[in-house]
Amino acid sequence: MAIRAHAAAGWRPRLFAMLVAALVAALAAWARYGLIEPHVVAQACLAGQGGVACGVRAMLVQAFNSGLLSALALAATALALLWRHVSSAALCLALGAAGLMLFSFQAGALALLVGALLLIPAVRQA
Repeated sequence: MAIRAHAAAGWRPRLFAMLVAALVAALAAWARYGLIEPHVVAQACLAGQGGVACGVRAMLVQAFNSGLLSALALAATALALLWRHVSSAALCLALGAAGLMLFSFQAGALALLVGALLLIPAVRQA
């Protein structure tokens, strides 16, 4: 069952949820390809010359190594399935997109799928 939106709300909350998820996916892609994977950044961090970027990089690596990102995506999926609100589906969609970009593939894919399916308007029977 999809999220029931009031007639006044319409498509705008769903569009906002998708835009938030796209923004989070873009930020996660930047973090992956701009901070985590480049060898230049890794070497600068090992030499102690990276500054704040090295701290952010270390936190992101720790988040997916410890399973925190997967746990957050799965918790958001459970919340979205129980609450069935646009904001919980948006959170699920955003954490799913981040999980897919930041090496938490299984949990990220599940969260992205559930969040996207919950944003589909309910089909009305005639």
